Formats: sequence, C-alpha cells, structure tokens
Amino acid sequence: MNVKKVIAVAAVTLLMSGAVQQASADTIPIIWGNQAGPGNLISWDKATGTTLNNFSTSYGNGRGIVQVGNILYTTVAGSNNVYETDATTGAPLGIAFSIAGASGLQAISFDGTNFWVGDYSGTNNAYLYSPTGTLLRTLSLSQAQGYYDGLEYFDGKLIANTFDGGFTGSNGYSIYDATTGTLLTSDFIVTGNAPVGHQNGTGIAYDGTNFYISDIFNNDLTIWSGTTGSYLGLLAVSGSPQNEDLSVDFAARTDTCGGVGQPPCDTGGGTQVPEPGSLPLFAAGILGLAALSRRRRAGG
Repeated sequence: MNVKKVIAVAAVTLLMSGAVQQASADTIPIIWGNQAGPGNLISWDKATGTTLNNFSTSYGNGRGIVQVGNILYTTVAGSNNVYETDATTGAPLGIAFSIAGASGLQAISFDGTNFWVGDYSGTNNAYLYSPTGTLLRTLSLSQAQGYYDGLEYFDGKLIANTFDGGFTGSNGYSIYDATTGTLLTSDFIVTGNAPVGHQNGTGIAYDGTNFYISDIFNNDLTIWSGTTGSYLGLLAVSGSPQNEDLSVDFAARTDTCGGVGQPPCDTGGGTQVPEPGSLPLFAAGILGLAALSRRRRAGG
C-alpha cells in the first residue's frame, strides 16, 4: 500500500473512532432520583429499573438531584442549600453552596461547568451558580408557574415544566435558550400523551438521547424522545414512588463533558473519552497533509 493510501485509511479510521467514542458516552447505565418526603437518594439500573443504591439522608423533603462523577448534588423544598453526597457510600459531604434569597429549591442540573437550580419559593426563576456559590445568571422562564419543579440543561438549552408536579394532571415541558431565557419551543413534551395514570410530571433527566420524567404518584418513569418529544414508554423502578428530580452522570454525557472547563467524559467504568472534536480534527489534519503532498507532486 502506498503512502497516500496509508494516510487515507488512517484518517478514516480516526474519524470512525471519534464517532464510536462520542456515541459510547451516551450509553449511561444508571439513573438517580431524589425522593419527596423521606429525602432518600436512590439509583436504578436504567435498563431494568432495579434498585442499585438507596441512601437515607437528613437533608429534608427531597427535590433536586444531579450526579457529576462520584458526587451527588441535591436540594430540598425547605432550604436554600445545595448539599453534597458521596455517590458510592452515601456519606454526606456538607453544603456545596447556597442560593441567596430563596426559601426552597427544586430541580438542579449542570452545564459542564456551573449549576442550574430551580426556585421553589414561589417564582419561575432558574439560577445559574458557580460551584463556589457565585450567582452568574437569573432567568425567568415564561411558561413556568411559581413552584414549577422540573428543570434540565441539555445541548445549550434548558427544559422546564409548567407547574408543580405534586398536583395530578398533564404537565408541559418547554425549551428555553440557556443564555437569554428566550422561549424556543412551548410544550415540547406533554405528559398527557402518556398512558392514563402516568400523566403527572415532576423532575426530568436527559441521557444524551432521551428524556426521563419522574412522577411522585407512581413507581414508573416515563421516557420521551429527545428529538421529537414524543412518548416512548415506561420504566418501572423499584422503591418508593415519591420520586421528584432525576439525574444521570453529567460526566458521562457528551454535551456536558470533555470540553474546556468540563469534566472528562466517563462511560461509567472510569474510562476517559477524548473530546468529541479532537479525533476528527486530527483526521482532517492528516487528510490535509495528503492533499498538500499531491499538490507538491503535481507541481514538481
């Protein structure tokens, strides 16, 4: 095989490798929940719904949860604190930071660097906070009512529900620009499209492909297409039905890992995945060298 063919094969191989690595980060096996009332932090096998961990806490009436690597960040209905818990042992690690002016917090999410936290003291605000407790941005979400309780960051956007899912009835989840708060899509997900008895909606999680929505009245999570917002099915989970917010590991999601200031991508087994753009760029460089080599030959 001549040099030109070797370079071309290497470039294609690297491009394919990059695609495989990026796709593998979306295969996330575990989903976490924070339960109302007891405030237990519980994780399930995302394929079977089997309980993997069930940690009792003393934080209070559970609301939000986000996993970043081995740390769980959680909120409760009656405090403005964001708490830290070891995701392996369940050991409490203290208060990460507090939200000034709020009497209660709901869902929490992560953009790869900073945390989005939903207000649970009567406003429709979503707050962007640094890990050190600095307020970076406050957005008012136009479709959300006071005490809305579902909020998730994904692909540079926010998705939030309309009202407190502690009340029965169909709930809508609208999409907003995460920088300006501009409404992009109203009612992208409507939980009334789920089967009767499973139409209530509280917290929401995104695994890189689909959305999962919790329901404090059932032991089921509803699953929704991340592309169309259409209903896909139910995941029966064991344990208490009082599930508020949900989370997968944001260190394993391709939209919140691997970039500048973001945690390294982790497929769940501790394997760091290269930044999504690095391998294709390297491959493009190889192809560029091949083109330059051809031009030089043609010119001389």
